[in-house]
Amino acid sequence: MLAYSSNMSEIITDYADHFDCEWYRDTYYGSVCVEGALGKVVKFDLDNYHAIFQSGKVKGKRLLDIGTGPCVHTIMSACRHVDDIYLSDYTAQNRKALTDWWKSDKTMLENITEYILRMENSGETVAERQKTMKGKVRAVLPIDVTQTKPLGTGCDVTEFDIITSSLCLEAASRTLELYRRHAGNVTPLLKKGGHFILNGTLGESWYRVGDKKFASLNLTKEDIESTYVSCGFDVISLKHGASSEGGNFSDYHGYFVMHAIKK
Repeated sequence: MLAYSSNMSEIITDYADHFDCEWYRDTYYGSVCVEGALGKVVKFDLDNYHAIFQSGKVKGKRLLDIGTGPCVHTIMSACRHVDDIYLSDYTAQNRKALTDWWKSDKTMLENITEYILRMENSGETVAERQKTMKGKVRAVLPIDVTQTKPLGTGCDVTEFDIITSSLCLEAASRTLELYRRHAGNVTPLLKKGGHFILNGTLGESWYRVGDKKFASLNLTKEDIESTYVSCGFDVISLKHGASSEGGNFSDYHGYFVMHAIKK
């Protein structure tokens, strides 16, 4: 059982100084079979990403993963369907964790990789799949979705064929108005006709990283759909599940995976 501090009351918004990337990766993505509802959410996300990419309809040259964090689960299914992958994150420690993985022979999230390979009926080993992923990564970029140009001037690519994002925008937004503004900041990064695959939480105001609570925006399924419709997307699918089992890790009430196409 993971340790929990009963004194953890303050909700933090400063990721740069307080986000423990190793704890986050090992706790939430150490396995598909992590404790209780956490594993259920991870499996839901992986299953839906697999189905979206396995359809063969979502492919292109360039993919941008927004707010990758210290994990690479969002590109495990996607990597076979794109040529170039750009990872990104707001915090230096997460970018370092990604770069350390990319530039080395190390693997991460081995159990999750195995789970995806089984879904695909693939004969690849974990090391082979992750070598494929690394071979397609072109950069690990700083990103700030609160800015009108989230990638700043650090990337020569101005439009992507596919954008994926996991648990990022709700963590960067304090109000629904700001969430919509930040979604609008991201939208120009996707080309017309491009695919946006997004997963996140519903009804969450905080989640735990180590002995700290980090803020998250309490969103409904309707908030998600209306936001991206207003940003000029056709929402192809918005699958969601309900849960009240976050316990010491979060106060979320549900989760979702959205697939949308930019008009």
